[in-house]
Amino acid sequence: MKSKKPWALRRIHFWVGTILALPFLLMALSGVFISMRSVTNIKVPLSWSSAEKVPEHLPVMAYLETGKDVVWVGNAQGLHKVSDGVAEEIAHFSGQEIMFLAALPNKPFPLVATKMAVWAITPDGEWKPLVRGRVRQLALLPDGRVLAIAGGRGEMADGKPMATSDGMRWEPYMPVMKANRALPELENPKIALHQWMRELHSGAYFFW
Repeated sequence: MKSKKPWALRRIHFWVGTILALPFLLMALSGVFISMRSVTNIKVPLSWSSAEKVPEHLPVMAYLETGKDVVWVGNAQGLHKVSDGVAEEIAHFSGQEIMFLAALPNKPFPLVATKMAVWAITPDGEWKPLVRGRVRQLALLPDGRVLAIAGGRGEMADGKPMATSDGMRWEPYMPVMKANRALPELENPKIALHQWMRELHSGAYFFW
């Protein structure tokens, strides 16, 4: 009769390493897929998600009013214009996650922020990404211009503040940088665990 192998340090190390490696492998693989733009064309049933029940409508992620009875609604799968109660899908953003919306004065179409770009519609009717990188903010300034803070890929990437009055021409907005320099300097820089985990999950360590 064979005796059971003792729980030597090498054996304990193997099993502990294997157990810890599994969630990291899952996050790494999912992060690689997140970084690959082509996977956004692959669809899976909503019932696979962690939602308690399949909703009748997707949650609103961005909302904007641009006129009487004209609103824009962005969600995890695209952008719609709702005019007089009738919804029209903006085909260019089909399947894309809409993060922010902002309106410029006397412009019929808003500026649209997805996760990695700020889009504006050109005079010939095409949507064009004018500001690239992870979008942190899209907001209206007191003077009527729109401010965008975007840049990099990771959670802690340094976003650049840019402002526009027409959506086409963007210039650095220096008051943001001036205000940031007034903040206390970091003596012992640290990052929250959940932010580091999101960077690992998103694939930022693989594709920068």
